[in-house]
Amino acid sequence: MRPRTFWLVAMMPALALAAGGCSSKCPKPIVYDPAALKEIQKAVEALPRDSILHQVMTDYENERDDLRFCR
Repeated sequence: MRPRTFWLVAMMPALALAAGGCSSKCPKPIVYDPAALKEIQKAVEALPRDSILHQVMTDYENERDDLRFCR
């Protein structure tokens, strides 16, 4: 493989990301009203202590926090 071809192949993923603009666009988080948040909290509290959904909800909350800081 010639050096120029190798460079182009090596840079393709970065060029695709730059062309797609995915690094500069942040999705908008869904805003829940207070009634929905209360209902969600009740549903989470009703889960068994060993439910995997407790960890999933914690991960989701952390991702939403990160999303708020996305620019």
